[in-house]
Amino acid sequence: MAMALTKPAVDDFLGSITANKLELAFEQLEVEPSSVLVGRKLSETSIRSELDIVIVSIRRSNGQILFNPSGEATIENGDLLIAIGHAESLMKLAGLVKDVN
Repeated sequence: MAMALTKPAVDDFLGSITANKLELAFEQLEVEPSSVLVGRKLSETSIRSELDIVIVSIRRSNGQILFNPSGEATIENGDLLIAIGHAESLMKLAGLVKDVN
């Protein structure tokens, strides 16, 4: 309630997501050992450029959290990606974080 009064644009945005007006969703995806993403910088992937997904944070397997990671952040095995995007794109990303074997 306080956020709605002090930050109405933020409240509107979050409300649009939860009401699915923007057709966006948050997802958490764990990067598996032989994912095609392991060892690649975010900027070297299609996550932003083709899937139009924003990686909000990366939680490393050691507990370190990278909030709003830069394109220079390297994706590691066991990373937990917190992403926002359209459901179809998030499903494609879910395929990329899986083992390819």
